[in-house]
Amino acid sequence: MIPTGKYVMSAALSGAGVAAMGLSAPAFAQDGDWDVKYDVVLVTSAVDEGDALAPAADGLMASALVTVTREDTFDNGLTLGWRLAGRYERDAPSRPAFAGALGGCPAANPACPGIGGLSPVSPATGIAAGGSALDEEGFVALEAAAVSLLTPWGEGVLGADAGVASRLDARPPNVLRRVSVLSTGLDPTGISVVRARNDVTGSSAKVSYMSPRWLGLRLGASFTPEANLRTADFDPGADGPGLVGAELENVWEGAVSFARQFAEQDLRVRAAVTYSAAESGAGLAAFGGYEAWGAGLELEHAEWTGGVRWLSSNNAWEAGPGDYQAWEAGLVYQAEGWRAGVEAGWAEDELTATEGSSWLAGIAWDLNANLNIGVGWAVSETDIPIPAGPGLGHRNARNEGLLVELSVRN
Repeated sequence: MIPTGKYVMSAALSGAGVAAMGLSAPAFAQDGDWDVKYDVVLVTSAVDEGDALAPAADGLMASALVTVTREDTFDNGLTLGWRLAGRYERDAPSRPAFAGALGGCPAANPACPGIGGLSPVSPATGIAAGGSALDEEGFVALEAAAVSLLTPWGEGVLGADAGVASRLDARPPNVLRRVSVLSTGLDPTGISVVRARNDVTGSSAKVSYMSPRWLGLRLGASFTPEANLRTADFDPGADGPGLVGAELENVWEGAVSFARQFAEQDLRVRAAVTYSAAESGAGLAAFGGYEAWGAGLELEHAEWTGGVRWLSSNNAWEAGPGDYQAWEAGLVYQAEGWRAGVEAGWAEDELTATEGSSWLAGIAWDLNANLNIGVGWAVSETDIPIPAGPGLGHRNARNEGLLVELSVRN
């Protein structure tokens, strides 16, 4: 029998308590200090909108992340870590945390995706084909509040944090610091549907374990009782008037990561396969068990870094076709003080009847150790669903334009 969320989290908390009591006796070999980091990003953009149903960012976006960490090492070699992080995010107002109603296809129309007069929300992306358009000027999100224990036998993490399918993932490089038209970051086009990150929990409270790396291999597993905590990049509980979500619970994640440095060839390789599965707590027959597979590859040679990532999800949908698939790729050249590159992706979502591609090309310079400025050109093209007589139609929306990113960090 699969343990329930309450049982597993209770056991995890009990285990953490036992570990804490066991660690209370030894003295610190190294009493750590609290370390505070900040990362502030301001973005201005001029994007040409192709459709009123697919608005772009309104010109100014911002992100401010503050992270507080501490590590204490005991005489027995164990390391206890603490991490707290919060972020203020102002993305495109219609797409906070990647979620939003993308299209003009109300569930009341029989041709549009829907159940009981409600538009289903994709648990893989947070996007719906109908419902009220979002208009959020900015929000504050808890990105992490977790304690970790690093031992010779691996690392355990308890609290609000990313799961192993994200932490052990392999992915393409980002061109700019925070702006991106793929899974994470600020999207100036406002209509990207490309999210190949195998993550349906965000930083919802969970327990995770990651093994040491043996011969290049590292294994990991996470359990999340309820996916309900919104972060800057993803909202697992995305909802609103006219929308219905899968309400995922008892989420299991697994990952296998491989990393190897080939010194003679000056080549670093990193690859990963990830898996996630969950139950739906929505109480609707249309939603069932969630399942997703992901894979990624990173290559680094001299000044060049490249990568690809893939995701395939069933969207927890059992009332007909509802799969989601996404690909991402990126290539970056980095020299002393500057970097340039391109990132691109494609996705198709049968549940929300959307399909789209996005790409971004940019270049960035380090003005000094703390200040970076970048410029780029971003393009997203998405087929958004609309009613077309008795059937389902699409309109092609294309948003493209120039952006400037300024970032300050300590």
